[in-house]
Amino acid sequence: MRKRQMLTWITAVTLGMSLLSGCSKNSGQAESTTTAGSAVSSSAETKTSETSGNNDLKVVREAVMSNNLDQWLAIIGTEKGFFEDEGIKLEVTEFAAGINTVDAIVTGQADIGDLADYAAVNRIGNTQDKTNLRILFRLAQGTGSSLYVNPDKVKDLSDLAGQGFITLPGTAWDYWNAVTYEKAGIPEDQQNIVRVDSSQAGLAVMTTGQGVAFWAGGVDAKKLEEAGMKPLVSMDEIGLYTDQYLISSTEYLAENPETVESFVKALKTTQEWVEENTDEGAQILEDKLKVPKQQFLDKFENYKMDLDFPEEAVEHFDGIKAWAIENGKFAKDYDVNDFTDLTAIKKLYPDKVAE
Repeated sequence: MRKRQMLTWITAVTLGMSLLSGCSKNSGQAESTTTAGSAVSSSAETKTSETSGNNDLKVVREAVMSNNLDQWLAIIGTEKGFFEDEGIKLEVTEFAAGINTVDAIVTGQADIGDLADYAAVNRIGNTQDKTNLRILFRLAQGTGSSLYVNPDKVKDLSDLAGQGFITLPGTAWDYWNAVTYEKAGIPEDQQNIVRVDSSQAGLAVMTTGQGVAFWAGGVDAKKLEEAGMKPLVSMDEIGLYTDQYLISSTEYLAENPETVESFVKALKTTQEWVEENTDEGAQILEDKLKVPKQQFLDKFENYKMDLDFPEEAVEHFDGIKAWAIENGKFAKDYDVNDFTDLTAIKKLYPDKVAE
């Protein structure tokens, strides 16, 4: 069924230099980012049980998504000393998307990483017989993206038929686009998917006219607006939201249970502090990332943060999984509970986990 779609691959390389080059990095290419005084390492040679040499702090290497909630919490928690208070020296490496943070864990470059719901569903589904990945908890729910369109070419969802709709393959964009097409009633032979390798490339494609629609939020949305694009519908309006998870490997979890608990406690403290001090948190991020404070304040409003994995999260995961199987993303069903390790949050916050 998928073969009838018109597919286009556009990479950041072929696009060359773009006026929108200030956005997230190319997929698969890590950018080392210092988070408020913590050293940065993307080396696979760093030992997961290593101490930092600074008061015997335990090193935790976190792979984060560029300009995403997990990166923001890492920066704020480090700046406020919450990770150090729990004996953690957090080393952060920044990636373009969740599929890249997973690769960092699989290849030994990171201990913990962030992954959105569809990317988790798809990655586990395609590697379920051999993967060592485990979901630790749900970090947040988000509805912050809107469908940005070229207003000269798209005035209604039905106008997407035959025109370039941008996606980052293997990420939540695939699912969002499919739901959008379904809402618009556009059959598969009229779906024109333009595949890019980063949100930076997606922004550039929109400005060249090869793409007319792209789900975006935060800095990406701001760049699109500056380029003359307009929001058509929000995630809420189309019935979409995204769960974000933190994940790790079975090996790391088995070898470092106390360190994982300390990391979880520090992250929980950070999350609770941000909810009470959002304005100050946004100021920290502006200072560190050089992005206007108001953009962070607007984005925080779109997140429901919690460290949990209730029945609601299982049902949401299963709904996306059912769609993925139906659409041939992978052949065999599986139980998400076989790919979670909720040990830390069950011990620390037992009311946050489905019984």
